[in-house]
Amino acid sequence: MTVGSLLDKAQQPTPQDIQKTLGAAWPLWEQITRFLTEAYPEIPPELSYGGKKYGWNLWYRKSGKSLLSLYPQEGYVVAQIVLGNAQVAQALALELGETVGTLLRETPQFHDGRWLFIPVRTAQDAEDVKQLLQVKRRPKRVV
Repeated sequence: MTVGSLLDKAQQPTPQDIQKTLGAAWPLWEQITRFLTEAYPEIPPELSYGGKKYGWNLWYRKSGKSLLSLYPQEGYVVAQIVLGNAQVAQALALELGETVGTLLRETPQFHDGRWLFIPVRTAQDAEDVKQLLQVKRRPKRVV
C-alpha cells in the first residue's frame, strides 16, 4: 500500500499536478495549507520525496521537528501527524469526527509516538486535522 500517488522521484510535481491528483479534494488541501500558513507562518512548507512507498509530500517542519506531512492521493489527501504520549491524551479529549476519532483511538502507540495517517475526504476530517495540529504545536497566530 502506498501513502501518496505521486511516486516518481525523478518528476517533482507542480501545483497543477497536485491539483489534478486530488481532484474534488483540492479545496480540502487548500483549506489545510491556508490554515498552516496563517497559524504557523514560521514553518514554511517543503516539497519532499518520502520514498517509493510514500511519494511526494508537502512537509512542514522546523528545527528537525515535523509538524505535518500532506500526501496527495487520488481523490483525497493523506495527512501524517505523529503525536507523543501527552499529545495523544489531549487529542483523545477533543470532539473529533468519527473517522479521525476512530483512527486516533485505534492507532498503536510506539515509543516515538502515535503515527496517524489520516485520509482527509471531508470538511470534518480537515477540521479534525487542524485541531490535532493545535494539540501538537501551539499556533503563533490564532486563526
